[in-house]
Amino acid sequence: MGTKRNLPVYKILSESDINKISNASFDILENTGVRIPNKRSWPGLREFGATVDESTSTVKIPPEATKKAIEMAAKTHILYGRDKSKTAEFGYEMFNFNSSGSQYQLVDEENIKRIDPTVADLRNAIKIGDFLKNIDIVGAMVVPHDVSPGLSDVYTFFELINGTTKPFMGFIVNARSAKAIIEMLKIAAGSSDNLKKYPPYETFMEPISPLSYRPDSVDILIEFAKEDIPVCIGPMVQSGSTGPITLAGTIAQENAEILSGVVLSQALKPGLAVTYGGIPHIMDMKTAMISFGSPEQGLMAAAITQLAKSYRFPVYNNTGMTDSKIPDAQSGIEKAATLMLGLLSGGDIFGHLGISGADNAASFMQLIIDDEMAGYVRRIAGSFEISDQTVSLEDIKRTGIGGNFLMNEKTLANFKKEIWYPGIFDRFVWDSWEKKGKKSTLEIAIQVEKDILKNHQQQFLDDDMAKECKSVLESFKKELNLG
Repeated sequence: MGTKRNLPVYKILSESDINKISNASFDILENTGVRIPNKRSWPGLREFGATVDESTSTVKIPPEATKKAIEMAAKTHILYGRDKSKTAEFGYEMFNFNSSGSQYQLVDEENIKRIDPTVADLRNAIKIGDFLKNIDIVGAMVVPHDVSPGLSDVYTFFELINGTTKPFMGFIVNARSAKAIIEMLKIAAGSSDNLKKYPPYETFMEPISPLSYRPDSVDILIEFAKEDIPVCIGPMVQSGSTGPITLAGTIAQENAEILSGVVLSQALKPGLAVTYGGIPHIMDMKTAMISFGSPEQGLMAAAITQLAKSYRFPVYNNTGMTDSKIPDAQSGIEKAATLMLGLLSGGDIFGHLGISGADNAASFMQLIIDDEMAGYVRRIAGSFEISDQTVSLEDIKRTGIGGNFLMNEKTLANFKKEIWYPGIFDRFVWDSWEKKGKKSTLEIAIQVEKDILKNHQQQFLDDDMAKECKSVLESFKKELNLG
């Protein structure tokens, strides 16, 4: 379950700034438009008030239609695991963490090199995410290379449905895959109505910047919208590459792309719940690569979260990430600095944990360290209570000058509640640390990983549900002529 945020919200934009960016985004949608090359969506968009140029697939959306969609979209939703006590809550002033949805390579931690992940690695990723206490949504982490590319997304979702009792996430390729995955989700939920009532997953739709959509992305949205499954709309505009070099311009374009998705979602399914995926980045002009850990990343995350909250949407912002390929000083600085900005600005969920560098690979070692960081941040966000009891005036007076509070009854009753204790970070003195083997955080994380994989007992689907889901998987394989 996510954590309640008990800190004041950090605001980087003035009301005038928000209006200026919003108006620019409305102008983009009205006069430039977006390309939506999916004919299935056009009738609904026209009915909603948009105009569609079929020769170019350009959809132009007047401000009144955009504002109507913003008002119409549901602003709160909850994802439920098979264990209904394990939830991720959006729009309730809570914040949540998830492990990465998928990476095409995996870090071999012993040799510090990238390898092609397998089904065994996928299962390990799910097992680790299922165990870690600060991961609210379990991501697939990897795309298995020993499964046919056409089958890998459906297979991955079978493993997620089967392998964790938490909500989960992964990425879907096309509508055919979406239909098979929805069928498995219904089986695991027990019925279509239960799936609608207790969704374990929100679909992810990524507009392709600048101002365009893949036909398959819209098809996937159409299939999941039929089932009332929430959607996260998250383009990744890059300053100086797929968006303007100015941060304000990047945010204006990012906002326009997200709002076009809001309109599309409401045209397809009025009242569908939406997460605002404000995840712009910069392109580093020296390397010509996207950056995940820049200071601008934190600035844009704070600004776009504030902008999204002005529309009352729950927000996913890409913070708590890094450009470093290994957990090191750079990684710690970039992750902590950006995550705190994303958190304090009011985000509901943050960049996928466990990524090595800017989408370079998944790292189980990094995920375990990120889980520790998430616990650290949860404590900060929880703040602390001020009351006559907690000010402890009588205790201070009673103890007096030169005493100590070690055996005070409040100390014994509250030391676990008041103070956060790390799982892998080290607080021992030098001699104790030396006796324990002088282990680095990386070495400890690798040992924790081994312990989880050896000892954690997952709760799998019951045999009948697993058999039904496997039957869906086999039918899908036959559709693809894979056996």
